[in-house]
Amino acid sequence: MLFRSTAQLDPVALHILKDYVPAANLPGQYYQYTQGRPSDGNDVNFKIDYNPTSAHQVVGSYFYTKGQETQPSTGNMPWSQQLFTWKQQNFNVGDTWSVSPTVINQLRLTYVRNFGGRLNTPDISLGDLGSTFNIQGTKSLPAINISGYMNFTQAIQGPIAGSNYYGVRDSVSWMRGKHNLKAGVDAQLEKVIQDTSLNNYGVWSFDGKKTGNALADFMVGLPASFKQDMPTTKIDNEWYAGFFVQDDFRVHPRFTLNLGLRYEMPLPVTDPHDRKMAFEPGVHSTVAPNAPVGLVFPGDPGIGRGIIQRPTRNFAPRVGMAWDPFGDGKTSIRAAGGIFWGSISSNIMNLTTDFQPFAARQTFPTVNTLADPYKTIAGGSPFPITYDPKNPKFIVPADVSTISPAFKFPYTYQLNFSVQRQVTKDLSVTAAYVGSLAHRLPFSVDRNYAGWTPGSTAANLNTRRPYLPGTLEIVWFEDSILNAGYHSLQTTVEKRMSHGFTLYGYYTYGKSLEDATSQNNQPTGGAEDYRNLQLERGRTNNDRRHNVVISGIWEIDYFKGNKVLASMLNKWSVSAIGRMRSGTPFTVTTGQDTNVDGNNNDRGDLVGNPKLDANRSRSDISNAWFNTAAFKAPVAGADGNSGRNILDSPGAKYVDMGFFRVFQVVERMKLEFRAELTNALNVVNLSSPTANMNSAGFGTIRTAGSMRQTQLGLRLFW
Repeated sequence: MLFRSTAQLDPVALHILKDYVPAANLPGQYYQYTQGRPSDGNDVNFKIDYNPTSAHQVVGSYFYTKGQETQPSTGNMPWSQQLFTWKQQNFNVGDTWSVSPTVINQLRLTYVRNFGGRLNTPDISLGDLGSTFNIQGTKSLPAINISGYMNFTQAIQGPIAGSNYYGVRDSVSWMRGKHNLKAGVDAQLEKVIQDTSLNNYGVWSFDGKKTGNALADFMVGLPASFKQDMPTTKIDNEWYAGFFVQDDFRVHPRFTLNLGLRYEMPLPVTDPHDRKMAFEPGVHSTVAPNAPVGLVFPGDPGIGRGIIQRPTRNFAPRVGMAWDPFGDGKTSIRAAGGIFWGSISSNIMNLTTDFQPFAARQTFPTVNTLADPYKTIAGGSPFPITYDPKNPKFIVPADVSTISPAFKFPYTYQLNFSVQRQVTKDLSVTAAYVGSLAHRLPFSVDRNYAGWTPGSTAANLNTRRPYLPGTLEIVWFEDSILNAGYHSLQTTVEKRMSHGFTLYGYYTYGKSLEDATSQNNQPTGGAEDYRNLQLERGRTNNDRRHNVVISGIWEIDYFKGNKVLASMLNKWSVSAIGRMRSGTPFTVTTGQDTNVDGNNNDRGDLVGNPKLDANRSRSDISNAWFNTAAFKAPVAGADGNSGRNILDSPGAKYVDMGFFRVFQVVERMKLEFRAELTNALNVVNLSSPTANMNSAGFGTIRTAGSMRQTQLGLRLFW
């Protein structure tokens, strides 16, 4: 790309290219690098057992862990690293009371304090690189994606994130004839604190629409989009109570029936400062009269502190059976099914706190350049921003996050059926069906979605929004609308210890589907077109069709005659775990905002067979992993017709091994030697291919998993 003069170039972009982009070290102008991940931690455990009387057994335990780890950058450029620190303390107290020979009561009290933090290094911002960018909060390098070229990734940092958890559980067991009855109560309180900077460093995307080339867009500093956040401290209280009864009924010496019922009482998550919000089009808030029409708050008619309603019908029945059909103790048939209610993470319920008016996660519709981003924004930089609960203010057009008052807690039907047979004295096999059907999973929809109409451009994006265009921009609406399903055949072969050898083998053939992406680390999910979520149904991101695990332990003790060989080779233990699995699915994207909705997550059109006729060699990464000619970009304004997660990444093969032996030093002193190898055979396990059609490396694979790592250790016992 040629420019008429260097005056056209953005000085901040040139600074980044000069000081942060290394020269290519592979053919084809690619760059490859490795980064370490040093970790340091310390653990302490205490346990106390005390029997004050013959009827009571009191136990207590304390666990403490503290450490830190440097986490490498996840982009294709060495950019920023994260220093992650953690500290956790667990306190547990329990009492087992033998009320009578047939009645036992168990009481458990738990307290867990778990806090950590993550800080980005180096602690410099885009403003330190010469830009007028104004960061609020702790400094970090920005996140910059140059479509098809470079990806400078960044992670959200937060000095404090964690919770204080309090739990109490009491259950009573009563044996009466053929019945083993059990009933109890479980109560929990978790107080969550998340002090997070969010994306205060700025998120920049360059897609080539300004000059025809994404790298050229970056060099002249013209982004396709620019987002910036304000730090926030989120506080949530989560209450839960549950009651259960269970009966293990021995109907016949060869047949046992398990019957159970739970009643779940999860309460809506609340914020002590009531920083939550709902969206009801046309309704004017009385709590915050200056808020845009449609945004309502706790205290408005019909809006409680947790927004959603407390569930009152969360009954969860379960039934199971175990049957010995032949009465010889060598065959068992088991089946079970039940309803299981899920909880809602605070990351979903406190998402409203990240957005206006409580904080800001703002997408700016007009941005000047990388060097001077706020020049064309009315009033200049809005940062720093403060929240006044008595007079909440909005920066328009405002990005907001809301919760549906009709939100319901998710639930899952879990089913299994298995047949197990003991073949020989030490060999058994099992075949099982395992499935689950999940309903009402949470998903965020943009209720103010700007759909394409003739004449749509990035410039008129906000004028196409259905609610208050120019005032409201993105309106995330968290609702319980997704379904997901998983079905699998699971087989097991188990050879118990004999002749010094143990072997386990597992094979799973399964498939999981979902209505839209729910298995990512962003509560807002993502969709190509929020007006047509049917386009999103597909395989889950972690779906693997085949999964094989084989593990074994060999305790060597065969050399009896020769004392020299016996002393050298006996008493060694060798363990090995082999894993073979299919690749995870991936989606082919255009790398541009093809349907002009402000989201750069559009899929390509499928015009042929995407799968190659012959399998590519795992070492042949210079050629495409799939048929790239089978995809083309949709016409402007259209959604891509290719499905989500229709192709598979390469599978993986790993063998991990360990060698152990204990040496008797003196009578009361032993020395244990340990050698542990991960990926012991040093197999190259390729990562996913580049699925961005806008990338020069479209279809190729340029990264791989970890190679062999060896760890040696000595442990002294006395």
